[in-house]
Amino acid sequence: QWKVAYESLLQENNTLKNSGAEALLASQWRARYELCKKEKEDMANQVDMLKKQLAESKQNMNGNGSSEKYEMKYRDLKESFRLYRKKAKEIFEAQLKGENNPARVVNLSERGTEDAKIAYLRNLMVNYLSSDETVREHMESAIGTILKFSAEDVAKVEKAKEDNPSWF
Repeated sequence: QWKVAYESLLQENNTLKNSGAEALLASQWRARYELCKKEKEDMANQVDMLKKQLAESKQNMNGNGSSEKYEMKYRDLKESFRLYRKKAKEIFEAQLKGENNPARVVNLSERGTEDAKIAYLRNLMVNYLSSDETVREHMESAIGTILKFSAEDVAKVEKAKEDNPSWF
């Protein structure tokens, strides 16, 4: 009788040991799973952060069109300088040919000045139409100077801007 009781307790003990080992093994795997899941989430957050930084750096490299703005200003300046050189060369050649007629030199000079003003005005208008509000305010005064706006003209433009902000 003692032997049967001993064997039944031994069998019950082995069963409990085995089930305890399975529970221990399950808890170890659970801990490993939780650790891997946390590492995955951390990596996903790092990837998202790096993607945002990459997008921001690409946007900064584009500079919201600032490189295009400077490129356009460079081309405008280059064109103005080319016109200036052309007119200066015409005047110089006229003087070399002995055309010291002051009216002729003034006429060439005036025509060159008018061509330069028209080219400058054209460049101003292109830049004006493609710029933001703060740049436009500065350019309006330059356009007014080139076109020789009177005080009444300036006042009329200011009033139109106040009445209708998107007047152009």
